[in-house]
Amino acid sequence: MIENESDKLHWYACKIYHNKMKDFKVQVAACGFEHYIPMRIVSDNGIYAAGTEQPKRVPIIPSLIFVRATDSFANGIRKNPAGYASVYCQPGTSEPAIIRDDDMSTFIFVTTRELQTMEAVSPDLAKGDKVRITEGILKGAEGYITRIHGTRRFVVTVEGVAAVATTFIP
Repeated sequence: MIENESDKLHWYACKIYHNKMKDFKVQVAACGFEHYIPMRIVSDNGIYAAGTEQPKRVPIIPSLIFVRATDSFANGIRKNPAGYASVYCQPGTSEPAIIRDDDMSTFIFVTTRELQTMEAVSPDLAKGDKVRITEGILKGAEGYITRIHGTRRFVVTVEGVAAVATTFIP
């Protein structure tokens, strides 16, 4: 049972320092918290054709991990400069930025579809009207349609932290 507001679980985005991802995941697991790393499938030559070789899963955004934890855990990350990570903070403050559950669930839904053509983009590109996909593998996902590299793409954002773009949207 949750005693007070600081014991409530929220999603936070963390930047992991060089080669410390495994250590940080162990630390998070030891505290009993959930984590998520957005991944995509690639091959050695950058192109994955089903059945031709073993696919590899690599992070879409290197050094980024999402943690569902308490405020005190997020503040502990922020206050420990010798630790494995730093937490993204609210703009203009030193308070860890809480990611809404709705935004995070949509982000997880889209990035777990293992689309090879998914790429990280600047969160600034996700402007315009919000849309909901009504057909196909991403049915039900909400995000934005924007033009990237000359084609229309479906973009899902975690405000101020990350944005991922899918393949061409007809």
